[in-house]
Amino acid sequence: MKVEFTIEGPPVGKARPRVTRTGTFNPPKSDRYEKLVRYTAINSFKGCFELDEPLDVKIVAYFKIPNSWSKKRKARCLANQELPIKTPDADNIAKIILDGMNPDKKRNKQLRKMVELMRGIYRDDRQVTKLAVVKRYAESPRVEVRIKRDIGD
Repeated sequence: MKVEFTIEGPPVGKARPRVTRTGTFNPPKSDRYEKLVRYTAINSFKGCFELDEPLDVKIVAYFKIPNSWSKKRKARCLANQELPIKTPDADNIAKIILDGMNPDKKRNKQLRKMVELMRGIYRDDRQVTKLAVVKRYAESPRVEVRIKRDIGD
């Protein structure tokens, strides 16, 4: 079983949670992007990986080449001779994509437990046993994700 999908738009990294007097919350930009990831992933894959199934995930984040750069430099970027050493960090990109593919859960105070609001691609991101994150330049910014069962090496 294999899942591949593309999230159009510039890559977004997972932001740190904010702590206030009323509680802890994720910044709205991170929440919106996680929901976009979940929606895109679910629409490209109707099933769900099993709970005990190890997964291999590859994430390729494509950044837009700045318009101010010369044609020569743009050509180097497209040939992967110049790589994006910029924010967001690769680990923050991985965090937001993996969290976005988790089921959306919320604590129900009456039941005193977590309730699933929307299903995800897998039960939990702890199933990911192999992870690769690649940052590249491209004409159109996007994030491509590939998930498959990890059969080991």
